[in-house]
Formats: sequence, C-alpha cells, structure tokens
Amino acid sequence: MLSTASHMPVIAWAAAAACLSGAATLLLTPAMIKAAHALDWLDYPQADRWHATPTALMGGVAMYGAGALALLLLGPLAGVGTDVGLIGGGATLLFAVGMVDDLWGVGPTTKLAAQVGAAVLLMAAGHVFGPGWPLWVSGPVTLVWVIGITNAVNLLDNMDGLAAGIGGIAAVALTAFAAAGGALSAALLGGTVGGAALGFLWFNAKPARIFMGDCGSLVLGYGVAALAVMGQGAVAAGPGVAVLAPICALAVPILDTTLVTVARTQAGRPVTNGGQDHTSHRLVTLGLSESAAVGTLHGMGAIAGGVGLTALVVEPTLFYAACAFGTVALGVIGGSLGRLEVYRTARVGGDGAPSVSTSPSSNAQTAQGRWQTVAAYLVGDGLLIGGALAAAHALVGSGGLGSGGLAGAEGVPIVEGALLVGAIQLVVLYAMGLYRRLWRHAGTPGIARIVGTTLLAQAATAGGLALVYGLDTVSAPLLMVDGLILTLGVLGSRLGLRGLQRGASFYRSRVAPAESTSNVLLYGTGERAMLALRALRDAEETDRVPVGFVDPDPSKQDQIVQGLPVFGGGRACADLCREHDIDEVIVAVGDAAPHFEREVARQCAEAGVACRSFDVQMKPLGSGREDSTHGEPMPGPPA
Repeated sequence: MLSTASHMPVIAWAAAAACLSGAATLLLTPAMIKAAHALDWLDYPQADRWHATPTALMGGVAMYGAGALALLLLGPLAGVGTDVGLIGGGATLLFAVGMVDDLWGVGPTTKLAAQVGAAVLLMAAGHVFGPGWPLWVSGPVTLVWVIGITNAVNLLDNMDGLAAGIGGIAAVALTAFAAAGGALSAALLGGTVGGAALGFLWFNAKPARIFMGDCGSLVLGYGVAALAVMGQGAVAAGPGVAVLAPICALAVPILDTTLVTVARTQAGRPVTNGGQDHTSHRLVTLGLSESAAVGTLHGMGAIAGGVGLTALVVEPTLFYAACAFGTVALGVIGGSLGRLEVYRTARVGGDGAPSVSTSPSSNAQTAQGRWQTVAAYLVGDGLLIGGALAAAHALVGSGGLGSGGLAGAEGVPIVEGALLVGAIQLVVLYAMGLYRRLWRHAGTPGIARIVGTTLLAQAATAGGLALVYGLDTVSAPLLMVDGLILTLGVLGSRLGLRGLQRGASFYRSRVAPAESTSNVLLYGTGERAMLALRALRDAEETDRVPVGFVDPDPSKQDQIVQGLPVFGGGRACADLCREHDIDEVIVAVGDAAPHFEREVARQCAEAGVACRSFDVQMKPLGSGREDSTHGEPMPGPPA
C-alpha cells in the first residue's frame, strides 16, 4: 500500500494535504473558541487595534494542530520525512514562541532569535534562496527572506480575515508552482499550509469569531516563506524566473511592510510600534469599508500569484515584462496610499470608518524631498522602459533571450541595445518635464503631453539606434509596439492616483454610501460645473456625492459627462430631486441670467432640498481697501 501511495501524482498529495488540514482546522477552531472564552484568552479592543468587541485569541493553536496532523499522517506515506520534519521543527519553534507572546508577551529579541533558528532549520533541510547562487550569498539572503516574510505576514494580521486570506492565496499559488515542477515535499507542505489558512478564514472573516494570534501568524508567515524558497528549485526556467515567480505570490505582504516602514520612518514614529497605518487601514481611510478593503487586498494577492504562475506558460521575456509592470503598479498604489494622513485620524464604528476624513500628508511630502521624488520616477520609468522593450522584443520576434539581438533589429545586442534605449528614453522623459508636474489633477493637457513625449522618445530612440548601429537596425514594428506599451505604462503610472480616487469615489456613491452621504445634483454642464465636479471629487470631505447634472439645454439630455448622466431641461428640477433622492443642488452656471438661479432656488425649496451656488473669486487679502478689480468671479478651467 505504501508503494502505491508513493506513486500518487504530486498534485494529488497537495490536494490530500489541503483537504485533511482544512477539515481538521474546521473541527478544531470551534473548540478553540470555546476554550479561549473559558480561559479568558481574549483580545480586548485597544486604541491601536481594529476590532470593537472582545475576540477569542489563540486560533493559531487550531491551525498548527491541523497542519501537524496532516504532515504526521501524510508525510511518511509520501516518503518526505526528513526535510519536511526539519521545516516542521522550525514551525514548532515559532509556534511555541508565538504562544508565549500571546499569553505573557516576549521581547523582539526572542522573536528574532526564534526566526533565525527556523531559517537555519530550513537551510539544514537543503533549501536556500536562489538556486545556483554561491552559499555565501544564498545563506544570508535566505535568513533575511525568512525573517522578513514571517514578520510581514505577522504585521498583516491587522483586520478580520486579511492574513488568513492572503496567506491561503499565496500558499495555493506557491503549491501550484511547486507541483508543476514535481517538488513533492513543497507541494505537501503547501497543501497543508493553504488548507489550514483557508479553513481558519471561515471563522476569521468579518465579523471575526477568533484571531490567530502570533502563534498562528508567525507559523503562517514562516510556512509561505519556506514554500517560496522550496519552489525556486522546482521549475527549470530562464534566469531569474525561479526567484521572481515565488516572490510574486507574496507581493501584498511585501508591499504592506514596505509602506508601513517608509511611512513610519518619514513620520518619525518607531517602526516596531503598532498602529492603524497599514495598507488595509489606508484603504478604509480612502473610503472603502473594512470588508471591501480586505477583499481588495485578497484580489491583489490573487492577481500577483497569477502573474507568478504565468512563468509556467509564457516566454521568460514576457514574464520579466509582467514583473516590471507589476512592480510599478504596486509602487503607484503604495505611493498613493502613502500620501494619506493616517496618524491623526480617530476611528468610530465597528466597520472602521474614520470619524474625520483625511488629506494627503504635507509632512510626508516635505520629508520626501524633490530628489527622492525624481529618483522614484526614474526607477519606475526605468522599469516601464525595460518592460516595454522586453514585451516588444517577445511579441515582434521569437522573444528568446538567447537570440543574437533585438527582434526585428538583429544587429543590436540585447543588453547593449536595452541600455542605450533606456538612457535615451529616460533623458527625453526628463527633458519634457514629466518629473516636474503634479499629476494628481492632470487632465487632457497632461495626457497629451505624455503621449507626445513617448512619441518623441521613440523618434529619439530610432535616431540613437541608427547612429550607433546603423540605419538598417532600426525596426519600425519593434518601436511601434514598444511605444504603445510604454505610453500605456507611463499614463498608468502618472494617473494612477487619480484613478484610485475616482474608484473610491465610485465605490462610496454606488456600492457603500455612508449614512451621512448627501446626493448632489449639479445645475449646469459648462466649465464652472466641471470645476465644481472636480472640487467635489477631490475635496477632503467625502459626504457629498455627485449623481448627475441638469441643464436647461434640451440637446444635452441623456448625455454622459465625466461619467455622470445629464438630465435635460424639459423636466422640473424639483421632480429630479424627488426621483433621484437628491439632498443638495449646486448651481454652477457662471454668468447666466439671475432668473435661472432664482427659479432653481424656488424649486429646491419646493422639494425641500438645500441649494447652493458654486463660484470662484479673487478677493483682496489684508489690503484694508476696496479694489474694484477684485471680488469678481473667476471662470474655472476646463476639466
């Protein structure tokens, strides 16, 4: 029977481990909830915590017990006793330290020592970060990786269902990657970790009935960190693919830890102190509910894991391009969320909505400095340029890294050509002012500048290649594809913050409007109305949500402007207010006849809604005298 079992497919072993571990977790966790309440192992609400009611702790006991049961039963059958046993020893060490910390508390030095010991046991099992690297490089990197990911998952356990979901999703992706390469021990461990995490998610999702505690989050973090290392040697792929693919599955914990570390450092706060400044908290500050914030991060984790799995089915060049674009996307998300001021907000309610809205942190912007901003742009654009060229090389020609040169331009060596193209295009982007503009409010002129700049960059690239390698090495198809991809990438990197704001605004108005939200109807569709709409969407207050326009011009009826419908002038404003549950009408018609405003005000009074006039004025400041040229309306710029 043992012989038959040992010949089961690797994926079958992973599935068996997941089912056994998940079922055991589902059975053990309710018992742990009862025990925690009986023994007063409860996590009570605190200022730096997110939950509002006492919640059972020590859920990690059920997770660890279920995982240990699965490995003890299936490990001998699969014939993977030694290496899995050593890694299990590392998990046991972290579980013990985490349990002591949950009950009585331990210092950071003790936790660090336990993590170092667990990393040493992983290396003793024959698994190091970077297959083929020299031991003097891979050893220290493995140590840093295990400590970093273990703590990253531990820090991610800050909202109901977040760490369990992210850990389970990462374990599934890493298990699939390992199983594709036939790594039995990694697949068995991955199924065990994934089953325990996803089984625990049933009880940990909002509203959480139990928290995993450090005895669970440290073990979960160590498990996925070990899986990422074990999977690197499983698949024969291009240079760097084996390292990058497992890292993709853990992009969310890496993003969160990086964001928290940078933000706390810039704010002058100790990095080790807890707080409501994680990625999940910032998404709530942006306007999402707690469940939506957790779901968003789960989705990001699934996408990142999917990108890592594409390494199994696409050319290495395309995979490298996808990693470059994904890194820039995470940088845009992190930079956008990092601008939110989260250190002075107070939280009310069980869902974690901030009691007051927040605005971008001027302190963070000042601390960052211009040189850091430019450096971030240079790194991001360098990744975009390299990713665009790699994708174009793969799409236009064979895409193989072993070819003699760039696809369509075989006389251009890949490395030298990529460096030349990158240098030329970065110079053009810098010279055209793409690093000196504030893109948060960019509109059509900014988009036109980006498109024109990338076109100029392609022309300069063609000239540089012709000058260095000859005119016959210039490939029009290569440059066209490269230019299109680069344009889309630069547009996304510059307009990402605005896209996040618009997405959050749409969510607030369409999906989860707050009880205090006021539905706003804009009267007018001209330049001033567009400026009013932008002011509403970019305002610090989030309690006004524009739902549409009304315009006296019948020709504009049923049109869509800035994503909102236009209600024509043939219908009374009062009727529109009643039909669409309008709380406030804002008149933004510029120099229209006064009777328009009087009529709108009369109809608003009839409907029982507030009516305001939007205007922009220049007024004298501290001059102490009248100025007939000031105090006049300033027409707003076109949106």
